Amino acid sequence: MKLRQFLIVMAGLAILVLSVIGMGALSEMKEPLATEEKPVVYKYVKTAPVRYTNVKTEVQAFGRVGTAQTLDMISEVSGRMFEGEVSLKEGQSFKKGQLLFKVDDEEAQLNLQSQKSNFLRDLAAILPDLKIDFSDNYPAWERYFNSISLNRPIPNLPKYKNSKEKTFLATKNIFSNFYDIKSQESRLKKHKFYAPFDGTIYSINLHNGSFVNAGSNIGRIIETNRLELAVDVNVSDIGWIETGTPAEVYAEDGTLWKGKVVRMGEFVNQETQSIDVFLAIEPNKNKLYDGQFLRAVMPSRVIDNSMIVPRNIIMNGDEVFTVEDTLLRVRKVHIHKINQETVVMSGLEEGKDLVIEPLINAFNGMPVRKLDDREKDIELEGEDSQTAITN
Repeated sequence: MKLRQFLIVMAGLAILVLSVIGMGALSEMKEPLATEEKPVVYKYVKTAPVRYTNVKTEVQAFGRVGTAQTLDMISEVSGRMFEGEVSLKEGQSFKKGQLLFKVDDEEAQLNLQSQKSNFLRDLAAILPDLKIDFSDNYPAWERYFNSISLNRPIPNLPKYKNSKEKTFLATKNIFSNFYDIKSQESRLKKHKFYAPFDGTIYSINLHNGSFVNAGSNIGRIIETNRLELAVDVNVSDIGWIETGTPAEVYAEDGTLWKGKVVRMGEFVNQETQSIDVFLAIEPNKNKLYDGQFLRAVMPSRVIDNSMIVPRNIIMNGDEVFTVEDTLLRVRKVHIHKINQETVVMSGLEEGKDLVIEPLINAFNGMPVRKLDDREKDIELEGEDSQTAITN
């Protein structure tokens, strides 16, 4: 029984060995499968040859129009306030020298005339003494006495000829009374407010017939013939412009005004994190309004041997892609100026193929083809297909 089991096991092992030997022989007889090489897949990229020129740079900024001068109409005297030659209403235009408002001055005029009368009385009282003690200067004082009018500004005093005459006039209060009158005349002028420039009434706080005190704010006026544009310039661009730089100012519809930089801030605006630059705008036939939003273009320096490229092709601050022998290569460049959408750069050899579009998941050594070669490649593929069909 045991012999039979042994023979069965040995027979099974023999069959297994013969099977392995047979499979090996058959595998050697079979021809190996041909391995197909995977074709290289090229990505087409947009390129442009590097060409250097002298680039004229410019700084663009946006801002709002504001008047060069804003003035609050403050009453310096008390009394009833009345309109002048123009209506005290917002938006009302006026010309330089027009009476804008006045404060009732009847009482002030009567007080001034009273002081002039007292002054005439004091002069009349000393004229006899002047004739006797200072006869050489008496004619001048007599003419002065006759020239004084209660309804006209008081003329200046005649010049005294010696210290004795000066002392005599001082003891008679001639000097103090004279300057009191001049002070009253100056104060009387403050009852009328004349326009210091051509402009418009911006706002009104008190109206015709209101009672005002000294220091009351009647309203605000703005000058319309001198307008400025306040723009926000990036800190990186401020070194490209200077005071006196000419500028072109544009509205949204393309309307153009000429201007120039008149002031530049020396600190960073905390709200905008930029520097305030002010441009004076030259008036023309096109109307400008306070608060209007405009764009300013300020020409700057010329950068020699440089090239303008899209800003979004710059990587890591100073790197770009070039195409060299159907491969992408990372190259460093020198950045001269960064604009809103473009960059002025140099540092590559002229004639190199620069990639001028942003690439996603691209890497150094990546196989690519220039977009300009795509049509040629399509034509070649079409010829190969036609040849295969014919054959």
